[in-house]
Amino acid sequence: EPLSDEGIQKLRQIARQTWLYFERFVGPNDHWLPPDHFQEEPKGAVAHRTSPTNIGLMLLSTAVAYDFGYIGVFDFIYRMTYSFEALDEMEKYRGHLLNWYDTRSLETLSPRYVSTVDSGNYATSLIGLYQSFKEIPEHRICPRVLFLGTSDSLGVLIKTADAIESDALAEEVKSLCSHCLSIQED
Repeated sequence: EPLSDEGIQKLRQIARQTWLYFERFVGPNDHWLPPDHFQEEPKGAVAHRTSPTNIGLMLLSTAVAYDFGYIGVFDFIYRMTYSFEALDEMEKYRGHLLNWYDTRSLETLSPRYVSTVDSGNYATSLIGLYQSFKEIPEHRICPRVLFLGTSDSLGVLIKTADAIESDALAEEVKSLCSHCLSIQED
């Protein structure tokens, strides 16, 4: 069954929140590789290790962020370039990524092994990413896609503002988002 407009919006919000993780934590300090997780409590700790599954998910999430208008083509290309440069530097066994790497040093972590599950997840992600790369020359991001990306970002901002105990801030953010959505409808 086709999704309702509300269902589509909810899924886009989840996509934007997922991308926010990669946007926040994937960068030069971790060689453009995704940390395994971020533990908010008790002290906001980042696990500076990654696996082939994590890397594949990050690669596909970056392609989706581009498709959904969260990032532009140059951001997509430089993120992919830096990530693949790091992947080239990482130790492998017969061409396979090992299961855990330190994202700051790129050294393998013990125990060193190749996981067939993680390797399969990574390979599947590369197939999907290849399809995205093939489409880039023909891909035209229209203003509607960029606006939807901005609208998704505003939705995440509203959700965050709602958690802040400041009615004035929450109302300002809601007003801004309502204005943007009314422009989209015109």
